[in-house]
Amino acid sequence: MRNEKKRILKPKYQLNSIEDLLIHIDSYSENIINLDECQINIDLDFRILLKELKKNPKFSNKIIIRNDINEFGFNVFYCTLKIPFRSETTIYSKGAYFELVEFEKYVQFLGAVFESDYSFKKSVFQSSANFSTVDFETKKNTNISSSFFRTIFKRDVNFYNAYFHSLANFRLATFYEGIEIGMAEFANIDLSDVEMKAEAKLINYHQSIFHKVNNRITGLYLKQHALKMNDSVTALKFKKMEMDAYRKSLIRGIPKMKSTSVKLIVNRIDIGADYFILFLNKISNSHGNSYLRGILFTLTVWFVFFSWFIIKRDGIGSNFIWTDGIYLKEAVNYFWLFSGIEGLIKEKSINWGQIFPFFTGKILIAYGIYQTIIAFRKYFK
Repeated sequence: MRNEKKRILKPKYQLNSIEDLLIHIDSYSENIINLDECQINIDLDFRILLKELKKNPKFSNKIIIRNDINEFGFNVFYCTLKIPFRSETTIYSKGAYFELVEFEKYVQFLGAVFESDYSFKKSVFQSSANFSTVDFETKKNTNISSSFFRTIFKRDVNFYNAYFHSLANFRLATFYEGIEIGMAEFANIDLSDVEMKAEAKLINYHQSIFHKVNNRITGLYLKQHALKMNDSVTALKFKKMEMDAYRKSLIRGIPKMKSTSVKLIVNRIDIGADYFILFLNKISNSHGNSYLRGILFTLTVWFVFFSWFIIKRDGIGSNFIWTDGIYLKEAVNYFWLFSGIEGLIKEKSINWGQIFPFFTGKILIAYGIYQTIIAFRKYFK
């Protein structure tokens, strides 16, 4: 993950109050709200800014503010902006909230930096929106960020080389055209229940960096999109994220009720079994992405379980098992799955302490070989 965003220009204007903002917009804007190359050092509530701008004759007929409504416990209002909004290379030092705003003209945030909380929740972009090279450094809890929740993009939107330090929340967002995300970096992303219209697609998604997905549905969506593009290699990477998210959700989903009903016990057993299989898949080949991990897993279980079996059978001798020629020959034979079974059965002093590591090791070796082959297959699809 990048440590620091390279900014295009240092800001020319320092704006420390709503009054500074209003004077700057009035001085540098004509049929447009222009905040280019500004550093805004106040907690910016965009709704208040628009309300004040509406008092200016230059903008009064181009800003529409609708009645207040109560939503999620605080007062917000719908408003429409009939003029373009430009905010290139702007640094928002405090919170920036563009919620429930309808942007009728183009929106330009090229090179902007959000150093604190930001939100475009439930806003509508009627024209193109450019968020390329934007640095989203939200300080909110990474799992509850609203950012682009239920946002509607009627035209193309550009997130090229954007950097989301925490959760990029696009849950329930709607896209009508292309979403450029080439070279973008996502620390975490939520695309659950996103609606993609007929012409909408993720552009250059394979050039982006996804560190994790917020839930299984997001991983599934990205995987299916890659498969639709006949990109099986990237689809496997998204499958890994999907399974990792699912595995984590299983632990959170284990019922915490104190009831001992049969149904609840069976449910916990099912969850535990799913978690165990997903854990094995992760460590054995990273969900089909790493044949090297498959080889390492196979060799590790071979070493561990053969050593365990010999120690249980013969005890700890004076020689290290893996430097003794006799044991080395037996170890090679142990690697072959059906070798040694007949001799073990004939052994009169056999006990479960020997049977368990002997057969468990062979099962896991077979599993490791299978997982290695599965991981190799991604290069031949």
